[in-house]
Amino acid sequence: MSYKGVGPIVLISGFKAGTWLMRKVLSAMTGMDFFEPEIIPGEKKYYNPAQLQFVNNHFYSWHLVPTDEVIDKLNTHNAKTIFVVRNTYDLVVSVYYHFYNNIDADIQRANNKDKFLKQFSFEEGISLIITGFDEDGIRWGGMAEILEHYNEIFKATKKCDSLVIDYDDLVNNKKSVINNIVDFLNISITSQEIENVSNLTDFTSMKKEAQKNKVGVSHFREGKAGLNREKLSEFHKIQLRQMIKLVVPSIYDNAQKADSKKIIYERCSYE
Repeated sequence: MSYKGVGPIVLISGFKAGTWLMRKVLSAMTGMDFFEPEIIPGEKKYYNPAQLQFVNNHFYSWHLVPTDEVIDKLNTHNAKTIFVVRNTYDLVVSVYYHFYNNIDADIQRANNKDKFLKQFSFEEGISLIITGFDEDGIRWGGMAEILEHYNEIFKATKKCDSLVIDYDDLVNNKKSVINNIVDFLNISITSQEIENVSNLTDFTSMKKEAQKNKVGVSHFREGKAGLNREKLSEFHKIQLRQMIKLVVPSIYDNAQKADSKKIIYERCSYE
């Protein structure tokens, strides 16, 4: 398997939306490793178009916000862009556990917000994830930042050559997603190779590999999609809906135009 396309592959994923899983899938399908730009301390790291760099024999992967400048760059280089997004209710809980368990401490990139969050109950902590906080140098911008990112992704799908992947589908219907990627990237692949990619990227295999290499083990918590949203109370859903009204009221329409309505759901309610 290898990618023979004219333009580079760009993976733009939302925070906690299956970035490492998608990287593994793409690597297995294309034979390429990913390139992640350098994180510059103090920079609003997802808004710098200079971070979009095309490295030979690599695909780009980061949480970059697809601004107009980024989109122009994608189109100029004939990039094939894959966006990965996740149900917003799931995200709230996933972000909470990301900070609560101090994920990425094993690769020296933890946020060190765990002690702050552990002062509060689960319900209080979830509210803080939605609203954000800035206390004694411990900061989180709240779901506003993620919602703004998603809104830009949804708008970008109509401006560049792109494919949108739902994290739920990536986890629960992986072979179908792989086939969609095959068609999008025009990759020659057999049914057995698709089976191999699916097996190589299942939760157990990736967790064992992380344990063996002692890198990224903290990312493996459940291995399923859709369970987090069941933990949100109606109170938290109201908070999130209010955040949407205040920050990105256009996200419903943009999600629908991008065929990603189920990420936000009608008025952000899950049935």
